[in-house]
Amino acid sequence: MFFMASKLFWEIAAPSHLLFLLILATAFCIALRWKRVGLVLGLLAGLLLSVALSPLPFMAMRGIEDQYPRPPAPPHVDGILILGSGFDSTLLKARGAPQANAGAYRLVEGFIAARHHSEARVVFSGGSGALGGAQYSEAETARYVLQGMGLDPGRLTLEARSRNTYENILFSKQMVKPRPGEVWLLATSAAHMPRAMAIARQQDWPMLPWPTDYITRPDSSGEWLSSGGLGLADYAVHEWIGMIAYRLTGKAA
Repeated sequence: MFFMASKLFWEIAAPSHLLFLLILATAFCIALRWKRVGLVLGLLAGLLLSVALSPLPFMAMRGIEDQYPRPPAPPHVDGILILGSGFDSTLLKARGAPQANAGAYRLVEGFIAARHHSEARVVFSGGSGALGGAQYSEAETARYVLQGMGLDPGRLTLEARSRNTYENILFSKQMVKPRPGEVWLLATSAAHMPRAMAIARQQDWPMLPWPTDYITRPDSSGEWLSSGGLGLADYAVHEWIGMIAYRLTGKAA
């Protein structure tokens, strides 16, 4: 129920979707000559667009990414957990090559860490985040990429049931059964790390953050009239809403 509600809610709450709906509603009101309502909706759309084109989305994203800087590499690692990022393994099956996805850097950074720590287990967690499910899990893409880069299949554990970040952590812990004192790296996007770490704390699984695919620089403040502002606004708001929802439902600490 939580998974379905979160997916449906985001279809409306995403700033880019909300902007489109406001523009559509404004045009509808103008066509029906509802001038006052149309004016209010048009002003709201303009305000949202102004925010998206301002430096605010960059500043918001930088604030999220700065929460968990990458620590020095530990001398010993027992395991590396790599979180999925919406890979479409159906395309892999159809095309014979993996989907282009910024989350691929999670796999790359996880693999690099695995090369430096040959003693570590490597766990990839990802089923399908599609509302109706998918024929093939994200784990199929992870298997293809990681083994193609040379990772020993004997070191790789695939978790293929999870649909969201909470299930990533929950199901992975159930599979690997980490013991007290073990050192685990959590490899996921820097913007996704605060939510993932909060869920790991709630699951009582101590982990070292290993952030990947940064979007902002530490000294960047963004630019006015940036074409990427609306996408960054979507990403930042998605993480804020996700964190609030998980904490309200007891899924994050």
